Amino acid sequence: MAKLASREHGVVEHQQLLGLGFTPGAIEHRLRSGRLHRVHRGVYAVGHPTLTHEGRRTAAVLACGPQAVLSHWSAATHWEPLQTNRAVIDVVVPGHHRGHKGIRLHCVKQLDERDTTIRDGIPITNVPRTLLDLATVANHRQLRRAVNQAARGGWLGPKALSHFLHRHEGRPGIKAFRAATAALNPGTHRTRSDLEDDFLVVNRKHGLPTPDSNMEVESFEVDFHFPGTNLIVELDSYEYHRTPEEFDADRRKDAALKRKGYEVLRVNDAWLNSDPDGVAETVKQLLEGQLELAQGSEGLALVQAGDPHAEQPYRPRRVELAQ
Repeated sequence: MAKLASREHGVVEHQQLLGLGFTPGAIEHRLRSGRLHRVHRGVYAVGHPTLTHEGRRTAAVLACGPQAVLSHWSAATHWEPLQTNRAVIDVVVPGHHRGHKGIRLHCVKQLDERDTTIRDGIPITNVPRTLLDLATVANHRQLRRAVNQAARGGWLGPKALSHFLHRHEGRPGIKAFRAATAALNPGTHRTRSDLEDDFLVVNRKHGLPTPDSNMEVESFEVDFHFPGTNLIVELDSYEYHRTPEEFDADRRKDAALKRKGYEVLRVNDAWLNSDPDGVAETVKQLLEGQLELAQGSEGLALVQAGDPHAEQPYRPRRVELAQ
């Protein structure tokens, strides 16, 4: 029993104990003596009642039968694309089954074995199926964040994703899931972070011009540049700026761009999340303040002197803002 419990994060199931030769009476005796602790109907913690997150998830799956697997929010948390602190554990199972306290049971007609796997010893929906299930319960932003995180983890290969989408055509959530993964198609540009996606949403909401993203300006790669202006927006997030060296490199880049006449606005995730309207208003005012840059004094003098080969300095054009 100890060996079995160690493989299953400290829990065992009633039928498993019977298979090991324990009688119902022996199991009941161990429950009374505190050597087993009931977690769910027919599922016990061995030795002590305190379980890890993995132990609680394993217990939930065991309680729902041999075909049950971890799913939805709980699977997303276990795969790590989307961390939540939800106490209720999601389990999907084919057919109809009785529920258990603390378990949100999702009953389906059938569960394709191609959509399930084992992770850390726990039966679980694979990443694409987890995200498809999540599409039926999460909002757009949560789903997009989970999809982007899964893509960074290498779990959404284009070929496998295409086959998965085709196989699940017509299922609940497939429309939202397809939309969230559309940007992962090699033929479609994808920004590098959720923060960049959020900025574009705010940008569109406030009728601002669409900036070019992840492009090269003066030999530097920038997050956003508004065409026809000298405005660059750089987004800061701990996930992408983890070291002092990266922080220093960003500031050197800002200084170099400013020397070349660009306006660099840095927006961090805290500002964008707490005050998106303020971010949009700042960008709008900077864009409205974009006037044609006067020709440099030397260039202007050459032009006035009639030099047809005088180099013309950078001259942004005024942009039109939606009213």
